[in-house]
Amino acid sequence: MRSLKGKRLLILGGSLWKEAIKSFADDNGITLIATGNDTSAGIFSIADEKYTVNSTDAEAMKKLIADKMIDGVYMGGSEVVISAACKYINELGMPCYCTHEQWEYLQDKAKFKELCIKHGLPVAKRYSAENGIENAVPESDYPVITKPTDGCGSNGFSVCRDPGELKAGYERAAAASPSGSVIIEKFVKNDGVVVFYTLSGGEAIFSGLEDKYPVRFEEQGSYVAGMHLFGSLLTDKFRALYEEKLKELFRDIGLKEGPVWIEVFYDGENFFFNEVGYRYSGSVSIYPVDYYVGINEVASDIYFALTGESLLYGFKSLCRKELERKNRYAIFCVHVSPGTITSVSGIERLEALGNVAVVSKTKELGDTVRSTGTVGQTYAYVHFTYSDDGELKEMLRTIRRELKVKDENGNDMIRTSIDPDTLTIRDYSDR
Repeated sequence: MRSLKGKRLLILGGSLWKEAIKSFADDNGITLIATGNDTSAGIFSIADEKYTVNSTDAEAMKKLIADKMIDGVYMGGSEVVISAACKYINELGMPCYCTHEQWEYLQDKAKFKELCIKHGLPVAKRYSAENGIENAVPESDYPVITKPTDGCGSNGFSVCRDPGELKAGYERAAAASPSGSVIIEKFVKNDGVVVFYTLSGGEAIFSGLEDKYPVRFEEQGSYVAGMHLFGSLLTDKFRALYEEKLKELFRDIGLKEGPVWIEVFYDGENFFFNEVGYRYSGSVSIYPVDYYVGINEVASDIYFALTGESLLYGFKSLCRKELERKNRYAIFCVHVSPGTITSVSGIERLEALGNVAVVSKTKELGDTVRSTGTVGQTYAYVHFTYSDDGELKEMLRTIRRELKVKDENGNDMIRTSIDPDTLTIRDYSDR
């Protein structure tokens, strides 16, 4: 490993894991420089230098990088920022884990589905609205889903059970799409898995398979993740069926570095590939990846940004030494109702538990939460280890009992999206 002492790193995101960025920078003598429009973002709290330059303004950013003698750029997790930043980083000839072409290609859900079909990966049936939305779906094929071709975070997603809902869902998806483009496809039971890979030097390293438990927002009829459980009992089956095909897919578009996750629906018998993320997942997947395969993706990505060299192992773990090592790992998504966050209690008590890896907050005091039915209504992600289903359920009760998020009227904002008393843990032992 090269010495990074004195290197100057520009950080364009990563507030949910700012402690990991700060720890690596401090250990290696790296100067952190933050920029962006929102100076309340967490990255500003860890930066040595701070500038209010729009990170999506290519010309302004090129000037900042030159004027401040930046050695490397770390993009974090914002899709909007990555889309803009990878282009100007490529143009400057600086190390970047992806090209702008690769990023845009994978962001387009329709192109990704075409790529899956090319490599023999099953996808849900698609429908065309070329002859009018009223003629797009045969009556016997409902329910279907509508979503933006280039959206994220469940924005614009709808389940449609009849032509009226299809029309409303199509309009909602189009409004949420930067390009106004919409996908209509057969609704597949959206209990599924997410597979993670870490790319290094063109090699794809399997980094985990989780069971994803979706929950429904009744107000919008949309689904978001409620809980993620590692490692899935479907791991061996999934890898045997699809790992080589996925590696061929990665090679096809020239992916060489960085984290990749792919959401795959599972109906009890068949898998259906849905969408891909060429970044960390929104639930802060860097922690379970480190827990299971010993790869600190934050350290690896910063090292690559500053040196152009790929290195996965030998970095300090993201998981604290005292964390209780157990065979399972959970990420519980704490959803909240609309309102302004006025008081919070219980986080310190949760963090003090021996099996809690991290509590990653997405909101701060004073933030206003709107009714969107998207990940925008997630207050935090609680990461913890557990041994069996009973311990998992008891931990969910502990989180609900200890954590309080109150609005301006003193009401508890936390929604009981997953009730441990009625929760059924999936058993794939016969699959």
